[in-house]
Amino acid sequence: MPDLWVVSDESVMGGAPVIRGSRITVFSLLGRVQHGETITDIQADNPDLPREAIEAALIYARARPLIGRAGRRPWASAA
Repeated sequence: MPDLWVVSDESVMGGAPVIRGSRITVFSLLGRVQHGETITDIQADNPDLPREAIEAALIYARARPLIGRAGRRPWASAA
């Protein structure tokens, strides 16, 4: 199901996975949900997005966690 709604294209958002036909990244949606928003809240802000697209994006983002820099400065506590 996520493959129907989630695409990655270097010309759109630098290749970050987005909902097909939009510039909404799957990780931005996951962040919104993790901070307390519901799918209904997201749909209110984006009425053109089908619920299935949002659900697929969340499944995709949870299955492929974003890998990046550490959230804290590990050297700060060493001083």
